[in-house]
Amino acid sequence: MKEYVKADEIKLIRSGNQFFETLEEIIQESKDTLHLQTYIFETDSTGKRIVKALIDAALRKVNVFVLLDAFGSSSFSTPAKKELEKAGVHFRFFSPFLSSENIFFGRRMHHKLVVADNRIALLGGINIAEKYHKDTKDLHWLDFAVRVKGKPCEYLELVGNLYYFKRGSKRLRLLEKEKKTENKGPDLIRFRRNDWLRGKNEIHKSYTEALLKAEKSAILIASYFIPGRSFRKLLADAAKRGVCIQLILAGKSDVGSVRLAENYLYDFYLKNNIQLYQWNDSVLHGKAMITDGKWATIGSYNLNYLSHYISIELNADIKNSNFSTEFADQLSLIISSKCEKIELKKNGNTLFRKIQMRLAFVLYKILRNWVMLSKKYRKSFKNL
Repeated sequence: MKEYVKADEIKLIRSGNQFFETLEEIIQESKDTLHLQTYIFETDSTGKRIVKALIDAALRKVNVFVLLDAFGSSSFSTPAKKELEKAGVHFRFFSPFLSSENIFFGRRMHHKLVVADNRIALLGGINIAEKYHKDTKDLHWLDFAVRVKGKPCEYLELVGNLYYFKRGSKRLRLLEKEKKTENKGPDLIRFRRNDWLRGKNEIHKSYTEALLKAEKSAILIASYFIPGRSFRKLLADAAKRGVCIQLILAGKSDVGSVRLAENYLYDFYLKNNIQLYQWNDSVLHGKAMITDGKWATIGSYNLNYLSHYISIELNADIKNSNFSTEFADQLSLIISSKCEKIELKKNGNTLFRKIQMRLAFVLYKILRNWVMLSKKYRKSFKNL
C-alpha cells in the first residue's frame, strides 16, 4: 500500500500474556472467516491452546484457514494437524520441500498475520510458541505486534487469500490503486510488503524514507540486525545532522553466528555517535522503528539480506502520535531499566572474540553475495 487508511483502532501489543490473550480473543470472537499465517507454530503448551481455539472456531462453522511455513513450522505435530483438519480447519504448509513452491530456493513465508471477518487483525513479529509467551524464569522473548480494527483489515484479508490460495494478486493491486477518501485523522495506517517474487520491496523503502525525513529522533529495536552499507550510511548521516539515533540490539540470540556478525558492527555505530543498547534479559526478537515520536513501523521485517531479498514479510506503518509516543515510552523504559549501554571505550574484546566476529561477518557477506548473484534469476519470476 502506498496510501494511509483510517482505522477504527490501532493498538500496540507486546509479546507475553498480552499477545496470546489478544490472539485467543480474536479467534474466539470470529464469526465468518479467519486467516492465521505464521512462520513458527510449535505444538507446545502455548501452541496447543491456540490449536484448541482454532478447532472451536471451526466447530462454530467459521471458515478457518491456517498457513504455516514448512521450514519454520517443521516441528508442528502430525496429530495436531489431523485434529485441525478433522474439525474442518483448512490447513496447509507454505513451500514444503517437495512442492512447486519450493523451486524458488530460500523463499520463506516469514510474516505473522491473523485477520478475522474483514474487521480485526493482528500482525507483527511474534510467532506462536511458549518462548514468546513464557520462557525460562518466566521471561518471554521480547517482541511486538499491532492490533488493527476497521476498513484497513480488508487489505489484510486479501493478503491472507493471496498466500493461502495462491491467487488474488489482481484484487490486491486494484485495492492499492483505489483513491482513498478517508485518509485523514489520528489513526492512519498502511501495510507494507516484501516479496521479491511479486516485485514487492516496500518495507525497506519505509525505513529509508523515515530516516531521511527524521529531524529529532529515531529509535530502532532490531533482532538479527546486519544492515547493508547503504542503510548504515543512512544511520550515520542522520546522526551527523543531529538526529538522536538509539539502537536496541540483542544481548542474547537464538542464532549465535548472527549475533557475532552483529557485534562486528558495534564500533561503526559508536564511532558515528549512534547510541547503542543491549537487551540481556531474554532473546530479543522485535523489529520496529519510531521517528520523531510521530511515525512508527512494526512487523516481521529484519534489517538483513534475508528479509530484504528472500523472505515474505509484512509491516504496518503507523501515523499516530499517541501510538508512537506510547511505543517510544515503552522502549525508553526498556533502555533505562533493562538494557546495558555499550560504550566505545568499554567495547573491548579479546583477540579470539574479534576473530570470531570477523569470520561471522565475512560468512554473512558471502551468503548475501551468493543471493545477489541469483538476483537476475529471481527477477525473471517476479511477475508470476
